[in-house]
Amino acid sequence: MNKKIIFPIVGAALLSGSLLGFDTSNQSNAYNNVISNIEQGVKSEQTPMQKAQDKLKELTGNTYTLIQGTAMEGFVGFKRENFKYDIITYKKNGELDNIGISVNYEDLNGGKYQTKLKETWEALFPGEEPKYVSISESINYEGTISSNAAQNKQIYMQENGNIYGVNYAPDEAPASVQKQAVQVFSKLTDGKVKQGAELDRMYVRDGKPDVYQYKYKSKTMDVIFAIEEQSLELLQADVYHKDGKGVDSYEEFQKRENEKSAEMKKLTLDTLMKNAVKDAKTMLDLDLKGYKGERGTNAWDEDYMTFTKEGAPSVSARFNKDGSFNSFTLHKYDQKIEFYGMTIQGPPNEELKLLID
Repeated sequence: MNKKIIFPIVGAALLSGSLLGFDTSNQSNAYNNVISNIEQGVKSEQTPMQKAQDKLKELTGNTYTLIQGTAMEGFVGFKRENFKYDIITYKKNGELDNIGISVNYEDLNGGKYQTKLKETWEALFPGEEPKYVSISESINYEGTISSNAAQNKQIYMQENGNIYGVNYAPDEAPASVQKQAVQVFSKLTDGKVKQGAELDRMYVRDGKPDVYQYKYKSKTMDVIFAIEEQSLELLQADVYHKDGKGVDSYEEFQKRENEKSAEMKKLTLDTLMKNAVKDAKTMLDLDLKGYKGERGTNAWDEDYMTFTKEGAPSVSARFNKDGSFNSFTLHKYDQKIEFYGMTIQGPPNEELKLLID
């Protein structure tokens, strides 16, 4: 099952004006500077909507009719007509804030990514091409997520053509991985559940063994774990127990979250480190002795910790309000597999669906 994966970087050759036969005299340069200044003046007078249309043309090769989207203080928002899940926002001064759109691959008409997508899919999955493409661009990130319906194949590609994620739903795992999965699942459920974990995703890494992820859901617990082929090492283990108590309102939910947050704030780093060493050994057979632990510093990651040790792969984890840990991920080879938040790319007018809810 381990494949030789090529991670292409699509570049562009830059040719100088003299090589193309342009007149490079001072007189010509002066003339070109005048034209350039005029063009820049025209562009500077563009409205944010016109700039958004130009950007979409650059990304997809298509010209779209835009309508007003959600307004925020200091920003203007747009959507393509008939595409309700678009995110297109510009600052009031005309600077790009964020673009997130989905498009059918067959509807691309050139644009920034079409050639890169074609070459990448041919290299990774010969004979196949994507069906859906999500394109993102902001000050933090530029790139695409592309997918097709066959096995939900997905390729995460950055603007420069670098691949940082390839995953799909395989038909089966190697016998050695499957055998290991049975043992891991029984261990993570304390032997109370011996079967029911289903093969969910396969993650492909350049020059490294493939990783197979399994998932189990019931009324009492959710279990997710990932096994590396060849070494059969457990790289991820999540066990979430459910109390069966739902909430009837947002206020009730907020009250529960605030109580949980208050309990977590009482936990000392020393207590968490001791619990992490014990739980990591139990769940992953991972020895965290000698690791340095750091807690999350934000409200959204107050249950999150990272563990680092010189010469060893980093580890990330999440803990419960009583200080016990429910999740560990080992970042082997310093390659982080994004086990969470992976999405099924669908038609451009449909909301993205999480693979793991």
